Amino acid sequence: MANRRNQIIHSYVPTGLLIWLLLWLVPHYDQTERIILFAAFVVVPLTLYRVFESAAHTPDYILNLLIWLMPIGALTLAVSFVLPPGAAAGLLSIPWAMVTLAIAAFGALLFLKKSANLATVSRAIGFLYISIAGIWLVAHQFGVPLLGFDGLIMLLTVNHFHYAGFVAPVLIGFLYDSQEKKTLPGLTVLLGGIAPILIALGMTYSPMMEWLSVLVFTASLLLYSILVFLYVIPAATRWTKGFHLLSSGAIWVTMALAVAYGFGEWIGQPTVPISTMITFHGWGNAVLFCFFGVLAWHATLMDKETARIPFSHIQGSGKIGSDIFAKLAVLDPTPQKVPTGLVDDMREYQRDSFDPARLDQDIIDFYEQTGDYELYLTPNWSRPFRLPAKIYKQISQRLEQMNFPLEAETSDLQVKSVILPIRDEKDGRPDVRAWVRTYTASKQAIYAALYSTHVSAGTRYMNIAFPLPYSQMTSILHLRHGADNTLVLTSWLQEGNSGDQGVYLVIDQKAIRLPINETITVWKDPAAPQGSIEALHEMWLFGMKFLTLEYHIFRKTHSAD
Repeated sequence: MANRRNQIIHSYVPTGLLIWLLLWLVPHYDQTERIILFAAFVVVPLTLYRVFESAAHTPDYILNLLIWLMPIGALTLAVSFVLPPGAAAGLLSIPWAMVTLAIAAFGALLFLKKSANLATVSRAIGFLYISIAGIWLVAHQFGVPLLGFDGLIMLLTVNHFHYAGFVAPVLIGFLYDSQEKKTLPGLTVLLGGIAPILIALGMTYSPMMEWLSVLVFTASLLLYSILVFLYVIPAATRWTKGFHLLSSGAIWVTMALAVAYGFGEWIGQPTVPISTMITFHGWGNAVLFCFFGVLAWHATLMDKETARIPFSHIQGSGKIGSDIFAKLAVLDPTPQKVPTGLVDDMREYQRDSFDPARLDQDIIDFYEQTGDYELYLTPNWSRPFRLPAKIYKQISQRLEQMNFPLEAETSDLQVKSVILPIRDEKDGRPDVRAWVRTYTASKQAIYAALYSTHVSAGTRYMNIAFPLPYSQMTSILHLRHGADNTLVLTSWLQEGNSGDQGVYLVIDQKAIRLPINETITVWKDPAAPQGSIEALHEMWLFGMKFLTLEYHIFRKTHSAD
């Protein structure tokens, strides 16, 4: 699944940032090398993740190649920069150069798309430009001059094509997609697309051409900044607005330095020392304009995707526990209809591609009469997550929310369920009910969740909120048929990355899609007695499965105490 592979690329951003920060303990890198490593470990994976997340289709072989090459390339590049230019350093730089070539190959595919608009063309230009960085990188690390240049100027070219060449056209592409009036964004695409290569040619052949090219590039980025200030920031939410202000504001300072530096090179009287350019222009473009710029558009696109989703207004303030809804005074003492299950009628989910009538009647009955069922739970933590799970358990046990067990085959793992009516006006969604699940023996809550539904683009989704301290986590599940008429509820996006499904952290109605996904498969064993069904609950973090919960669900034989 392409979306799962892209989540693995997403995981490279936080891990890469941590590794890059740790590399500051290594004294061998100069500032330009650290900026390039910031691109390799953080900015390139982040940019690719955001582009792939928005793409209707990304070839599996491109994703698979990048998944393997990027961490290897970034790590070997870090080692390469410790060594003096030569055979060893050059060989160690090749994996990252292969990453840039793989990205360029995808850029070529984007160019060939018949449906490509100017936003796609802009991204394709950026994806092609980064291969120039890879070529100059390998040449520098082998100690081979290129076009008469050697030393620092080669590394500055590598830096230039990782940020101005690669990231800037991607940001401009996002701007173009966001605007209804296309004339000025289209001009920005044109100027931003041709300027990076013109600057490189100017550096090679003519100081005057270099300065004029810098003016063209400056015009494109300032036009981008003005359009963001005029049309994007006023409509943005608070956090998103801050990212855009930081990114689009910084470019005025960094490009003013670039113009001053280029003018000095043209007249033969340096106006800005190269060390100052690296410190302020280099770091400013890398961190403020590019890194925060990608984050700004990521937040903008998430805001747009989540605007149509109704999120619960109920959140906790400390320990959650089984009595959370009583403490928050959101229980409905006189409901018009007492809820008996997670849904009132499974037929509400009927659509062309999903017919609830195909499900076994016991599955339907469980979802409509959930309070009449008991559950036995067996957890299976994936091996790499078993140690982190023990730390997580210490937190979830105290919080009594999403308190998943570590081991199976103990009496604690019998689960008691109760359905409670909730006041819709407190929650903000319709027909809300709570499902509180506790361990029968210990009385500790596993989780307390608020169930509702919403309809978007003709599809009804299950909308589940888990109160957390001063926030809540919402899982939006898409229902479909699995093999042999099993029921599958999943947060994974469909092919083409369409749909509302996903897992979100919601703080004051600001929703952030988390790198967490879940799939619940429910089926009826033909040999099982009436009133007995099975379920498998699989969970992923950054595309890596970390927990599988096996449920044996059966109708109660007597009322719970």
